[in-house]
Amino acid sequence: MRANSESGPQPVTNQSPAPSFVAIGHLTFDVNVVDNGQPSHHTPGGAAAFAALTAVKHGMSAGIVTAVDEDYPVREVLAGVEVLASESEHTSTFANYYDAGNRSQVLLASGSKISRRSVPLEWISPDILFAGPLLHELPTDCVNWFEARLSCLVPSGWLRRWGPDGVITHGNRLPLPAGKKWNIVVVSEAEIRDLPEKQLFGLSEIVCVTRGEKGAQLWQDGILLEVPALPATPVDVTGAGDIWAAAFVIALSEQVDHSNLLEAGRYASAASAISIESEGLIGCPSREQVVERLRRS
Repeated sequence: MRANSESGPQPVTNQSPAPSFVAIGHLTFDVNVVDNGQPSHHTPGGAAAFAALTAVKHGMSAGIVTAVDEDYPVREVLAGVEVLASESEHTSTFANYYDAGNRSQVLLASGSKISRRSVPLEWISPDILFAGPLLHELPTDCVNWFEARLSCLVPSGWLRRWGPDGVITHGNRLPLPAGKKWNIVVVSEAEIRDLPEKQLFGLSEIVCVTRGEKGAQLWQDGILLEVPALPATPVDVTGAGDIWAAAFVIALSEQVDHSNLLEAGRYASAASAISIESEGLIGCPSREQVVERLRRS
């Protein structure tokens, strides 16, 4: 089912109690082109999808608030996730060009905005809030819509810029939220190349920068921690940063005082390494897979 402008968002999976992990942002199709090869089929993805499926595979109840067209195969690829979808003329679609590990993107279609009324009252206090804006579909103060125990932002979509040709570049400014900060912000090194560091620290208490094969850097209270990447054989790296972020916030949420960033970072690196060895959402790892990969590292 899809919502009209009067009724608000409607569930496209069976309703269940309020989820403990709420992800918000566009669901997408990704068309991947690796080293000038043949384009892939339209692969279902989206930061919210990668995060919510990872949460489900960690034994959590998960829900997604999104805006998406009816062509997205919600029931087939998001089994176990409660999806509340507002009507959208299109599903956001990206062409991702990978060349020697570097990615460039072209926007092929854009979905509709997501408003505050899309969030049911019973969903505003999850254990974990994961926001993954992809195309400015969320306002920058959306953290104030929720009273989450832990909030995690992957702000890729607030940095993206594009023109009539759809070619995506990254801006050098992130607007600060009006109100409270996010607990955790996760960005990729490539996205923030031109972004002043102080803007990241204005957004969040904990800042994580993923750097592919170089691992990740974590900052809190001016202290820098380095987390190495784990060896992996890449098949599809789309969504790896989103899975890293979801695994990090899940691992941190399970600590009594949420203070061992290095342990959570190692857990996230193992999850990310697993994710890139499969295509699309199939790569979302379970807790058992991550623990085993850490054991072998």
